[in-house]
Amino acid sequence: MNNTAKNLIRVVGVVAGLGAAVWALRDKLLPTPEAHTEPPPRFRTGIRASDDLTEIKGIGPVTATKLAESGISTFDQLAAMTPVEVAAAAGTSEATASVWIDSASTFG
Repeated sequence: MNNTAKNLIRVVGVVAGLGAAVWALRDKLLPTPEAHTEPPPRFRTGIRASDDLTEIKGIGPVTATKLAESGISTFDQLAAMTPVEVAAAAGTSEATASVWIDSASTFG
């Protein structure tokens, strides 16, 4: 073997040894992860959390406002409506309204 190959093997051995040492000491080198006890932040506020219709997939702030203007502001009210009524209030299809009603029944 020539000197270049021997030097390359030495360098690779040193790097592998350092990697093994870091791996063995990783628990001492890294800080202990913190456990978060507070609830995650709520980004959509303005309506009580129990009645926040924007938690339903597909209902954004604009649609929630349209529903509220039509008198639908809680999960229970939305779950009690028919797809035709919700579709007319939100300006959407009856199929989408039906999905929202099903989702509202699980939240309420």
